[in-house]
Amino acid sequence: MNTTVALVGRTNVGKSSLFNKLAKSKSALVSEQEGLTRDIKSAFVQMEGKSVNLIDTGGFFTSKDDAFEEMILSKAYEAIEIADMILFVVDKKFGISPFDKEIASLIRKSNKEVIMVINKIDVKTLEGTSIFEELGFKEKIEVSAEHNMGIDELKELIFSKVKEEETFFETNIPKICILGKPNVGKSSTINSISNEKKMLVSNVPGTTVDSIDTKIIYKNKEYMFIDTAGIRKKSKTISKEEKFSVIKSLESNKKADLSIIMLDASSFLLDQDRKLVEKARENGRAIIIAVNKTDLLDKTALNKIEKTLNDDSMFNGLPVCFISAKKREGIRQLFDYIYRVLENADKKISTNKLNNILRKALDTKSIPFKGKFKPKIRFVHQGGKNPHIVTLHGNSLEKLEGSYKRFLNNFYQKQLGLMGITLKLKFITSKNPYKS
Repeated sequence: MNTTVALVGRTNVGKSSLFNKLAKSKSALVSEQEGLTRDIKSAFVQMEGKSVNLIDTGGFFTSKDDAFEEMILSKAYEAIEIADMILFVVDKKFGISPFDKEIASLIRKSNKEVIMVINKIDVKTLEGTSIFEELGFKEKIEVSAEHNMGIDELKELIFSKVKEEETFFETNIPKICILGKPNVGKSSTINSISNEKKMLVSNVPGTTVDSIDTKIIYKNKEYMFIDTAGIRKKSKTISKEEKFSVIKSLESNKKADLSIIMLDASSFLLDQDRKLVEKARENGRAIIIAVNKTDLLDKTALNKIEKTLNDDSMFNGLPVCFISAKKREGIRQLFDYIYRVLENADKKISTNKLNNILRKALDTKSIPFKGKFKPKIRFVHQGGKNPHIVTLHGNSLEKLEGSYKRFLNNFYQKQLGLMGITLKLKFITSKNPYKS
């Protein structure tokens, strides 16, 4: 088992910034807005053959108006319980808060190994850092996460306390991104799949401000699920943190092996749903459509939804799964689709097969003339996987009409029958050696 190291402290002391520096990632949202980290984030950090599981918690003692305060406190307590080592983060710029004293008392009662991390040392104060001695922790280190001061020393201190045999071997497991508008049930679905309350779940829209990774084992296969922030209409995406979250959600789609786009059966197919599907298809990653909250509708209404999706060209070739995260219904079928679509996402298509399909397409509909010229496609091959790219080589292909390109794309899509896969066609015109 890996050593679990938890970053603990009140809000806005710089835990997420430290998490990013130690994990060498920008996976946590960093902002001056208090209480932004609302869930437990984790990352494996490695050094000289050793590794630790680093946890970033929601801050203790958030605003009284925050509807998630009790849940955030619960998660932070949970992090202390499961941690082997605690990084107690305090803020030199602010000094000691009564909340710091209460957290210090709580940490001492846990009898865990503690390193007090004094952040923001780049700020000059009259008291310096000696004031933090009254909190009673012998092991301490001074850093500035913002200016990357003392981070290497902190990392060395952490790993000096990790036993040699506690190593981590990273496996290449499929990454599955869950996208959807706020309150569609993304976190609830992950909870339902894992059958554990690993995520914050609330009926208040916008609970998940950041992307959270959760490893799940289903039928002896490992998957990494990424629960993203909800995508709102642009006009309703007000704060800069929300705007950043939307961008990060779409970035998660690009990096994932598969995206599950969740639709709400009770408020079905709104404009932002269609935009999300359109963006995901543009990115070219494998896609499954999951219609959640089916427990709220009768069979007639669900049949109507199914017909709407079947009749809409935007959903061509995408598997549709009807689920109820609340009642844990449809999860087995969802995983059946996940398994099959991931296979398609990694599928190698033979050049011979692609060229046979090309001949069929040309027999079905010949390439139209463009003025005096008639473009000619000579051969085809697979140019990439997930996104699947079919590369076509020939003469004067820049003169191919858009309608014919769409015909070829639809023809290949239908002939290959790769469920959940959006094909992209790339046309390359051969150079004319006689052109002076």
